[in-house]
Amino acid sequence: MDSMAGGLSLVVLPWIVLDAGGSRSLAGAAFLIATIPYLALGLHAGELGDRHRRQPIMVWAAALQAAAAAVLPAIVALGPAARVLPIALIFAAGMGVTAGRVFVDAAAFGATARLVGDSHFVEGQANLSLVWSLGFLIGPALGGGLIGLVGAVEALWVEAAGFAVAAALLASIRSDLGPEHDTGPSSGVLSGLEVVARDRSLRRLTSVSMAWNLTVNIFYALMVVFLRTELHASAPAAGRMLAIGGAAGLAGGAFAPLARHRLGATAALRLGIVGSATAAVALALAPGLGAATVAFAGLEITGLFFITLVIGERQTRAAPAQQARVGITGRMAALLAASIGAVAASALVAVLSAGDVFAVAAAATVGVAAVSVPLLRLEG
Repeated sequence: MDSMAGGLSLVVLPWIVLDAGGSRSLAGAAFLIATIPYLALGLHAGELGDRHRRQPIMVWAAALQAAAAAVLPAIVALGPAARVLPIALIFAAGMGVTAGRVFVDAAAFGATARLVGDSHFVEGQANLSLVWSLGFLIGPALGGGLIGLVGAVEALWVEAAGFAVAAALLASIRSDLGPEHDTGPSSGVLSGLEVVARDRSLRRLTSVSMAWNLTVNIFYALMVVFLRTELHASAPAAGRMLAIGGAAGLAGGAFAPLARHRLGATAALRLGIVGSATAAVALALAPGLGAATVAFAGLEITGLFFITLVIGERQTRAAPAQQARVGITGRMAALLAASIGAVAASALVAVLSAGDVFAVAAAATVGVAAVSVPLLRLEG
């Protein structure tokens, strides 16, 4: 439910920015603005998730997401038209949703390790990725359909309801989600950074992951702009494309543990990043919506495959009492890179067409893959 509500906003939030008279750059920046809370609150959320009861943290954070998602439709219901909503207010509502998501994510890393154990974290993370992808399959399709039926702002009532249901479901969990007691020497807000700094494989993995996130997220930051301005897709068509990609991503996340077992972590990670670069080129060269849908599905398959492996390898190197901090540190690194990619996307689309920006992003993704393949050699 939480990812379904978040997936809905992938289509709805940039659409609202464009409807309110925002430029293509501002619509691309809607992706960027939602990452700021991760960078500002991530370390503290990780510390909280490893020191205090995780279940109430997740419940209250999901409730915060619901309240933030309801702000824009509540204002429109009181009288102002959606087209006159201030862009700053749209961005603030998106940041409020993400602020709650930071604390849900951080606590979930620790809760997952508590439920499945260290030896099965990759499998547990793969199952969570499957569920998250299912939400991001339903969300964009639902968002696109709702824009056509009731309008973009009114669609946010459904997003708010999704977060509210997520809060109720989290509150119903009866298992003990932790935390564990940390007695090791590496504790505190910065301990996640310390774990990454000490481990050579983690340093390389984090560097590669950040470079990959930077280039690939140029596509995600401008996907709605590309679909609307280059391919002239309607809201339902855009939602269907994103939904098909999400469905394809299910296979990538589910296949990751098997590939790791059969090929080993190093070979599986290399397969993922090379496949992602190939899909990026296909998306940039797509002549129409059909070809773009196939290419985007390939990007989602390889992307979720790669992300699942990266998270699994990172978390297996973290102590049980450091899962939330290490997990959110890795998420912050990825989102910092994604934010830089979104800034680049917003700047480039001000002077180039979205299609040309996609061509630049594809070339950069190929370059990242070429440099990263020899670096992806995990030890231990």
